Amino acid sequence: MADLKIKFYLKIVKIRKLKISFMKLATHTVIGFPNLKTSEKIVDLLAANSEIVELQIPFSDPVADGPVIAAANYRAVENKITPEICLNFVKKVYRKFPRTKFYLMSYFNPIFRFGISKFAKKAAEAGARGFIVPDLPIEEAEEVLVACRKNGLEFIFVVAPNTADERLKKIGKAASGRGWVYCVARLGITGSRSKFGRELKNYLARVKKFTKLPLGVGFGVKSRKDLRAIELAGSEIGIVGSELFRVFEKGGLKKLEKFLKNLR
Repeated sequence: MADLKIKFYLKIVKIRKLKISFMKLATHTVIGFPNLKTSEKIVDLLAANSEIVELQIPFSDPVADGPVIAAANYRAVENKITPEICLNFVKKVYRKFPRTKFYLMSYFNPIFRFGISKFAKKAAEAGARGFIVPDLPIEEAEEVLVACRKNGLEFIFVVAPNTADERLKKIGKAASGRGWVYCVARLGITGSRSKFGRELKNYLARVKKFTKLPLGVGFGVKSRKDLRAIELAGSEIGIVGSELFRVFEKGGLKKLEKFLKNLR
């Protein structure tokens, strides 16, 4: 009987270990950081080791980003990286990694100044899968949503633990079964430590009442242990951002590659 219990336990452990491999990894970088040439090498590593890559368009006032990603934004802005350059960058990396889902992450201002319809059309032509616009609420997103639908793009809504049920209901309806939902693990900015326990599980369960889309969890995800924790909480996508910048700053491309392989 004892042997049977041990075998059963080992089988459960094995299943849990296998399960983590089905979770998708999303990674994040800022186009043009630390320069355009090195930025492309960074994306090569991200695309080779994750299913989803968020490519951030540099912005001078990245309000949702912590100091690490904000500093990368400022560096890329100093490098004069424009939305047009970013679109060409997407086209280039998509040609190399056509199976990777590239999402353009941007604050609304650069998209608005470029022209919403024009930007969506060019993004689709470049190979982008869709947009993540953290400062654009559902109540003001109609024009962008129309442009996305017209060009076959996904709009990834961003929700937080304090997002009201009524708003989650609107988001679930507007998403129309396409893409996934970006669940901010906690209130605040990117980069700080997050706790991935019962509160996260309850939060994700609440979001799932309003959408059948996969849920991605970001903000404070730093390790393989964190990825396991958020998967057990109910997430299908683990999003790693600030930690990638920290690893790169400390050890360059080699250290970054090792870190990415370790995450898997």
